[in-house]
Amino acid sequence: MLKLLLKKGFLIDPSQGLEGKYDILVENGKVKKIDEEIFEPEAEILDVEGYIVAPGFIDIHVHLRDPGQTYKEDIESGSRAAVAGGFTTVVCMPNTNPPIDNPQTANYVLEKGKKVGLCRVLPAGTITKGRKGKELADYYALKKAGCVAFTDDGSPVEDSSLMRKAMELVVQLDSVILDHCEDDKLAYGAINEGKVSALLGLSERSPEAEEIHVARDCILSYRTGARVHIQHITTELALDIVKHFKDKGAPVSCEVNPNHLIFTEEEVLHSGANARVNPPLRTRKGRKALIKGIQEGVIDCFATDHAPHQTFEKELVEFASPGIIGLQTALPMALELYRRGVISLKKMIEMFTLKPAQILKLPYGTLREGSPADIVVFDPNKEWVLNEETNFSKSRNTPLWGKTLKGKVIYTIKEGKIVYKDK
Repeated sequence: MLKLLLKKGFLIDPSQGLEGKYDILVENGKVKKIDEEIFEPEAEILDVEGYIVAPGFIDIHVHLRDPGQTYKEDIESGSRAAVAGGFTTVVCMPNTNPPIDNPQTANYVLEKGKKVGLCRVLPAGTITKGRKGKELADYYALKKAGCVAFTDDGSPVEDSSLMRKAMELVVQLDSVILDHCEDDKLAYGAINEGKVSALLGLSERSPEAEEIHVARDCILSYRTGARVHIQHITTELALDIVKHFKDKGAPVSCEVNPNHLIFTEEEVLHSGANARVNPPLRTRKGRKALIKGIQEGVIDCFATDHAPHQTFEKELVEFASPGIIGLQTALPMALELYRRGVISLKKMIEMFTLKPAQILKLPYGTLREGSPADIVVFDPNKEWVLNEETNFSKSRNTPLWGKTLKGKVIYTIKEGKIVYKDK
């Protein structure tokens, strides 16, 4: 009987409203007991005094590039980066090669994730076959194979009739669409339409490219009753649209990428192509709106959109592959918001745990007795540098490369097993 006892940590579990010093007893991979003082002579003791203890983080938006582009990342390297960042569950996007539009590829992802055995790797299936936007994938087969959501992430579904049919099927399956909202006819360029694009003479991605699709799909969610989750929201108007339809009772939710909360379009001037991401980094005014969206509860959760690319794919902004790695930097970026007084630690943890679990109806993101013992222990004040020694991803495409970050995971525990330990 395997027992682990975490002693004297400061537990924050939004799912139970717990916030204070508690011991946690883990037995056979599940939470056995939480109390102010637990004595269990047969348990392995883990002294976590002085640290924050929380449910394991959940990231509902990552790119692990496996199968097909494993020179950028694979399920093993992505899992190592995930647990180093405190994530015990990740949902990988289906823009792989081949795409996750069939049960065989979904099974490959699930089985390789289990074989690696670090974090829970859950596949999202495609909305359309080949992510081509022409014909719906077989949702029934994909869900049976283990897909927890449907998305053509990286590509919008331009055909409104097809998207409506997709939502009608999702309702039948009690699943959810993870929605990449960018009109390709407007979002053809490299960076945000604004002063930096004008200064550099670069092609642009306009805010309305996002807002038009957000409006359309919120309307379709309202009409069909389908659960629709807006990915990587970035504009004030898009937030207003989501809030309007939430108020009307539509089952819509949205996420924000920590990069959009810390950086603005001006980061392109400093980091070049490493600051290119879709949708792009926006203006200071847009960032302020996102922060307000968190404070008012319009934005439901954080999601990293972890998007690894190799150095040769990030040489020129105009032609670079869009994306920024984020699994190991999400916590220090979120803690920076806490230090600025933007959010409380409890709110921050809720957006990494309870909220993403609720969006996907997953039985994680909680430390209730009997639940899987997925736990993260972190030091909000420990400083470290993201470099070749500390980075677990195969890629290094981030404006934070070589920078000193504040906030470090000390332990990550999945189902009672320590899968990451800080050196």
